[in-house]
Amino acid sequence: MPDNATIPFSAGLAPPRMAVPAGAVDCHHHVYDAAAPVAPGARPHGSARLADHARLLVRLGVDRHVLVQPSTYGFDNALHLAALREAGPDRARMVAVVPPDAPLADLRAMADSGVVGARANLISSALLRPADVAPLARRMAELGWHLQIFASADLIAELADVLRAAPCPVMFDHFAQLPLADWSAHPAWAVVMDLVQAGRGWVKLSSPYSLDQRNPAAAGDLARALVAAAPERMVWGTNWPHPNATTIPDDAALLDLLAEWAPDGARRRAIRVDNPAALYRFTR
Repeated sequence: MPDNATIPFSAGLAPPRMAVPAGAVDCHHHVYDAAAPVAPGARPHGSARLADHARLLVRLGVDRHVLVQPSTYGFDNALHLAALREAGPDRARMVAVVPPDAPLADLRAMADSGVVGARANLISSALLRPADVAPLARRMAELGWHLQIFASADLIAELADVLRAAPCPVMFDHFAQLPLADWSAHPAWAVVMDLVQAGRGWVKLSSPYSLDQRNPAAAGDLARALVAAAPERMVWGTNWPHPNATTIPDDAALLDLLAEWAPDGARRRAIRVDNPAALYRFTR
C-alpha cells in the first residue's frame, strides 16, 4: 500500500495533475496534539503531526509551509513554535495568536524564531474581539508583522474603517469569506479591493469548502475574480488538517483547482512561490 494512504486528514493518493514549481509554499496549515491542553471553550482536535504534514507536502510537491496557530490552543503558541523550530528557518514560517498587549520582548523572541504575523479569528473563537483589531494592528506595525483576519464578510464590512487605516499589512483568511453570489455587491468586497490594490492587503485562496461544504469548486468564479483583480496579492494554502471541513478533502484535487482559478502559468507561479516569498520572507 502506498505510504500516502496513511496520511491522516487528507483523502486521495495521487499527486496533483499540474506541475508545482520549486519554492512553492503551503501558506496555511495547523498541527495538533490531542494531549495538549485546550483553551477554555475551544474545540479539541485529534493529533495532526508536523511529520504527517511533511509527507503531504512531498505528495503535493510543495517545498515550504506556514504554520498558523489555531484557536484550539488560545494564546499558548508553544506547540506551533516547537513545530516551527523542528521544521527549520529555510522551510517554515509561522503566524501566531497573541493579545494586543503582548509584551514586545516576547513577540520579538517569536520573530527571531520565524513568526511573521498574528491571526485574529473572529468567527470560531471568542479569544479576540472586533475591538481588538485596531490595537493588534498597531502592535503588528511595531514588529513589522502582518495581521491575519478570519472574519465573516459582514464583519469585514463593519470593520472597514479600522482595516483601511491599519498601519500593517492585512491578510484576509479563506477568500475573506465573501459570498459566492454577487460578491462584488457586498461591502466587504470594496474593503478587500481597496487594501489589495493599494498593496496593503492579501487574500488566502484556501479552504474553499468553508464557502460551500458540498462543492468546493463552487468558489471558482470568486477565486477567478480575486486573481484577476490582484494576482500579486493572492497566496494559496491547504488548511490541513481541515478543521472546518465536514468531509476530509483530497489536497491534490484542491491544489489542482488553482489551474482553473489562475489559468495563466505566470500568475500561478506568483500565487504559489513569489507572493508568499515576499509576505513570509522566504529566500527565493
